[in-house]
Amino acid sequence: MKIINVILTLILITLAFSGCIGTEDQSSPYDSSTISINSSPVKYAHVNDIEIGYREFGSGEPLLIIMPFASTMDMCNVTFIEHLAGSYRVILFDNRGMGYSSENNGSFSIALFANDTADLMDALGLDSAHIFGSSMGSVIAQELALEHPEKVDWLILSSTTYSLDVPQTEILKNRLQYRASDPDTDPVLRKYAEGNLEWSGTYERLPEIQNKVLLLAGNKDVLTPSELSMEITEQVPDAHLVQFEDVGHLGEQYLPEEYADTIVYFLGFE
Repeated sequence: MKIINVILTLILITLAFSGCIGTEDQSSPYDSSTISINSSPVKYAHVNDIEIGYREFGSGEPLLIIMPFASTMDMCNVTFIEHLAGSYRVILFDNRGMGYSSENNGSFSIALFANDTADLMDALGLDSAHIFGSSMGSVIAQELALEHPEKVDWLILSSTTYSLDVPQTEILKNRLQYRASDPDTDPVLRKYAEGNLEWSGTYERLPEIQNKVLLLAGNKDVLTPSELSMEITEQVPDAHLVQFEDVGHLGEQYLPEEYADTIVYFLGFE
């Protein structure tokens, strides 16, 4: 039944967007169309003994965006953010130790990043928000929904997985292991890699997620293959999957308008 619902959802979206989901060159996600969005001033919040740098765009219901591994808010696709900000109050922030955010020299973990996110929301006076996370950000978002479900409205997961200890994530895990063991790796990124590798996964806890969930997956993602999103969709009670053709990892960088339009479409159904 879940598969039938996914097919119907895809048909509805295709009609709504007149076939805008398509193919795009994926040679680099950070070309001239994904320039820095540093024209907006950086604000700071004191959270968990660190300073978190964040930016805000647009107005309306809050939509909090959690960054992927080794990424900062300066790297976000400006088109993706602008499209979302046309309907929502979009809040970007740098995870601890990245970009404009500080760290306290302690070890990192996915649980710690989730707590940082929850406490940042408290600092901003947000009782709840829509949460978007991509790649590592989607893993943090899952833990946020499991540990602080009251803070999450729609949970939006792009390029996600429920574990690093499954055959589908072998390439991703190998890359993280290399980062963790390479002496030339930046010390902060090494701690990020170590924290990711220590994550125990969410598969057995997925049925506990009672929030509405939207999963976005590219059918050519080799780091977090779309079949992982399919499995999550089967485990979460209220989950919807949209798969994009000829798209790899971090698809919102390559099809920013299509990803943003899909998010706005689903969030319109409260």
